[in-house]
Amino acid sequence: MKLFQPIFFCLLLFVARPGLAQSNEKEGQQIEVLTVPSPAEFFAALDKIGKPDWAAFYRDPIPTIYQARALSAVNLGTLVTDGYLAVEAQDGQQVKNTGKDIITLARALGVGEHVLARGKSISDFADRNDWSALKEELDATTNEVRLAMAAQRDEGLATMITAGAWLRALQVGSRAAEMSGEAKADELISQAYLIAYLREDLDTLPETARNAPAVDHVRKTLTRVEEGIKTGGGETPDSTRAARVGKITAEFVASAAAKQK
Repeated sequence: MKLFQPIFFCLLLFVARPGLAQSNEKEGQQIEVLTVPSPAEFFAALDKIGKPDWAAFYRDPIPTIYQARALSAVNLGTLVTDGYLAVEAQDGQQVKNTGKDIITLARALGVGEHVLARGKSISDFADRNDWSALKEELDATTNEVRLAMAAQRDEGLATMITAGAWLRALQVGSRAAEMSGEAKADELISQAYLIAYLREDLDTLPETARNAPAVDHVRKTLTRVEEGIKTGGGETPDSTRAARVGKITAEFVASAAAKQK
C-alpha cells in the first residue's frame, strides 16, 4: 500500500475519527457524524495505474424499494459508488440515471428532501460534462444524507451507506486490479484499516440494530473481506488477493440488491 494508503489514512484519521460536528438548532443538540474518504479517491488511484475501461463495470439497474431500511441504506451506498463509476467513465446519462435512483432510495429513508436540489445540480453538471464538479456534488449529496440520518438518530443507517459504498468500490476495484495485472493495482485492494474501522462502527450500534439481518450480513462480509486481503505474513502483494476480494464483494452486492425484505 505505497501509492494510496498514506493519503487515504491521513484523511481517515483527521476527517473520520474526529467527526464533523453539525448543530441541530431546534433541539439545541450537537450531532457528530463520522465520514471516510469517498470511493472516488480509490478509483482515481486505480486510474493512474491502469486506465480501466470503467464502463465495463456497470451493472444492471437495481430495485429502489426494500422493506428493510438498513437494506435501503446499504444499496443507496452502492449506488453512490455507481455514480462515481459513471463519472470516471465520463458518461453523463449514466450519472443522471444513477442520481435519480439515489434520490428515490433517499426518499424511502425519509431524507429525500435533503438531496432534491443536489439531484438537479448533478443533472446540470452531467449535461455540461463537468466531471470534477460531479465528483464534488456526489460527495456533498452523500454527506447531506448522512447528516440528515444523524439528525433523525439513524447513525447506523449512515454507517450502512458508507459500508455499501466501499464494498461496491472494492468489487469494482478488485476486478480492475485483476484485469490490469499490475502489482500496484493489487496493492490498492488492501484497505484493511478501512474495513476494520467500518466493522467496529457497526459493532457499536445498539443491539437491536446490530442484530438486523442486513447489518449482520454487512458485518460478516466485512470480516470476510478483511480475511481475504491478508497476505502470508507481511506486506508482500498476493496476486490472488484481487480475485478473492472481488468474489466476496460481488456476492454481497448482488445479494443485497436482490433482497426484497
